[in-house]
Amino acid sequence: MLSFIEAKNAISKELYEVEMILKDMGKNFNQISAKEIFDYFFKSPGKYLRPTLIILSAKAIRPKMTIDQRVQLINLCVAIELIHSASLVHDDIIDNDLIRRGQKTLNNIYGRKIAVLAGDVFYAKAFSILLNLPNRDAEQIITQVIEKMCISEIEQAQINEVSKLDYLNIIEGKTAAFMSACCKLGAKLVEAKEEDIIALENYGLNFGMVYQIIDDCLDGDCNAIKNNITIENAKEFAVKADEVIDNLEPSVYKQGLVSLLNYVLESSLPKTKKA
Repeated sequence: MLSFIEAKNAISKELYEVEMILKDMGKNFNQISAKEIFDYFFKSPGKYLRPTLIILSAKAIRPKMTIDQRVQLINLCVAIELIHSASLVHDDIIDNDLIRRGQKTLNNIYGRKIAVLAGDVFYAKAFSILLNLPNRDAEQIITQVIEKMCISEIEQAQINEVSKLDYLNIIEGKTAAFMSACCKLGAKLVEAKEEDIIALENYGLNFGMVYQIIDDCLDGDCNAIKNNITIENAKEFAVKADEVIDNLEPSVYKQGLVSLLNYVLESSLPKTKKA
């Protein structure tokens, strides 16, 4: 079984290209202020978890892509990371967070008004990329995902007593649906068979549930605690995620998806101190 590091190394070239495009994106703006914001935000890279899901899903189906497919893959990853970044910027404003990725948030430096507008620019830039992809499915799928994310955040803010079902529906909408869409889009980009698209879409959904449950458990989320949501619940979704991709052809990229799942699960384990 591949380690998480080995899985990331298998797609390191693609991830590096995505990172470089994002870091250079500020150069496309004539306005100094817009360039400054883009340069600042993307100088500290994130985990690139969503691009990782896209690339592993695509290459699990078609390890050898055409040049055109590879270009589309990189552009899709850039658009998805921009959308994720926009959601983070807006979350920081709502939560009044002052630090992200070890640096000051945009709202901390520029104020709430500029940060809101910057997030909107990230969204606009992302959709301009999606519009130029030959397959228009991406635009429709991501629009639906953003709608789900926003509605789930509204639900979380409005419901006074969040039940276990409410909690699971909310994290599906705000986190898992996006990851599911990433896997689906990666598979569709390389023209996967319908059953393989569905398998990867379901993998992404269950992976997203694992990711958010563990994140909430580690952060001591009040709704997770109140509804007795534990790491064991995350493991139940992990089993489903593993099972749904069992019939995919064996490859380093399929192993990468399993390793990514294991890596997230292992993040919940207590760290042992070295003597």
